[in-house]
Amino acid sequence: MKRRILIVEDDITLNETLKEFLEYNNFKTISVYDGDSAVSEAYENLYDLILLDIKLPGMNGFDAAKEIRKFSDAPIIFITSLDSEKDVEKGFISGGDDYIRKPFSLKELKLRIDAVFRRIYGNSEKVDLGDRFEFDVINMELLKNSEPVHLKTKVVKLLNLFIKHKGEVLSKEQIFNEIYDYNETPNEASLRTFVKTLRSVLGNDKIQTVKEVGYKFVG
Repeated sequence: MKRRILIVEDDITLNETLKEFLEYNNFKTISVYDGDSAVSEAYENLYDLILLDIKLPGMNGFDAAKEIRKFSDAPIIFITSLDSEKDVEKGFISGGDDYIRKPFSLKELKLRIDAVFRRIYGNSEKVDLGDRFEFDVINMELLKNSEPVHLKTKVVKLLNLFIKHKGEVLSKEQIFNEIYDYNETPNEASLRTFVKTLRSVLGNDKIQTVKEVGYKFVG
């Protein structure tokens, strides 16, 4: 599974350039061109990172980020021509993880994207889960002895979420918001099955049940 990036940029030429570059670098991308569409798309689908322009038609990038942060923790990199300290501060307060100023090189953008993923997953592209298991954070794939372990898409999404929030208690609602699309009905029985699958593969001690709340991944 390729990592998904949402591109929010109203300059059509730049948007297309970013899309072409990122897909060449093995990311899957979706493009939108205004703040309202960014919020809707981020709500309806799971993204691993959002590139968010600030000067957008309708809702600006700062306000869009605030809305997105109400339901998603996907990292946000602001793209902007604004360069004052107040604008930078406002970007981080709005929920941004990084800030890149126009004009920028595509190489710099790739370095910043890689840095954000390193902060989330550590310094390696593969996370060591013990017992010869690794999680490939680039291709979203569980490996054992360097060989892929077949898992259903939602189970992979759940494992990815657990790894990103290792040691944290995740409520069922948080999990539902991340692994289910907007047009799907969350199902507690299915979630229990996903957790059971991961436990059967990784070991029962890797995932703790927090009664009446949710789950905690201890790795």
